[in-house]
Amino acid sequence: MMISGGRLAAKALKEAGVECIFTLAGGHVMDIYEGCLDQDIKIVDVRHEQSAVMAADAWSRLNPGKVGCAVLTAGPGNTNGVTG
Repeated sequence: MMISGGRLAAKALKEAGVECIFTLAGGHVMDIYEGCLDQDIKIVDVRHEQSAVMAADAWSRLNPGKVGCAVLTAGPGNTNGVTG
């Protein structure tokens, strides 16, 4: 059975210590969401990519030693995240 790239990405996130991702749903990252569900990684949906980045930053600051992670879709999703 083949494993999707999204599921591999989620497995790598879990191995890196990610417990929660902050994201705005987009077509390019749906496989990552499925992988996160398989890996018991919590998914927090936000209303803007900047919010996802800021929430991931806050998560890591409020939880010392924990990894904050924002998962953004391609194109404008990434450029919106850069300014967060």
